[in-house]
Amino acid sequence: MKATIYIPPLSILLSLGMLGSLTSFRSMESRDEGSSSLHWNVLPSSSIAIKGSSNVNTFGCDASGTFTAQPLVGILAKNGKSVDMKGSISIAINQFDCGNRMLTSDLRKTLKADEYPQMTIHFVWLERMPLCDGGEDFISGKVIIELAGQRKPFYLRYAFSKTSSGYKLQGSRAFTFADFNLRPPKKVGGLVKVKDDFDVAFTLLLDNCK
Repeated sequence: MKATIYIPPLSILLSLGMLGSLTSFRSMESRDEGSSSLHWNVLPSSSIAIKGSSNVNTFGCDASGTFTAQPLVGILAKNGKSVDMKGSISIAINQFDCGNRMLTSDLRKTLKADEYPQMTIHFVWLERMPLCDGGEDFISGKVIIELAGQRKPFYLRYAFSKTSSGYKLQGSRAFTFADFNLRPPKKVGGLVKVKDDFDVAFTLLLDNCK
């Protein structure tokens, strides 16, 4: 005849309670592995460039370390995948240097720097949270660009990657001057004509991933 082992009811309840707590902790731990928010501080060494071409050659107008930035903050949307963004970067139009005094002056006039001295990029949306595994990650997003008194929404494709001191978010988009109701500048009495299309590219250096 086998002996029957008696387990007091109180011990059974305590064991069940510990098991439930452990399961709850593991579930919480699993949820915490994926972040539901992000907060990026944009570092001063970031840069923005406008690139275009004329009937003679190409040109680039660069500005680095001269813009103001609000922290870029993102919250996971209700669909559990996309990210609602807030935050912006602004650059003074007069900070762009095209490497040619006359072309620089013409570009500033074209972008109405006296009337609208800032170009601002407002971050609106990301398709998902970026990957922080150290590799290069490509993410789609939406911004609103404020330029020459116009506010226009655009979709961008970002490259997100790790650097030696933080992370890097790169984006670029082709535009036309007509997108902002502008006419392309001319140089040297109109002999050199700037084409209507141009690119805005930015490299934002960030302090962290999430």
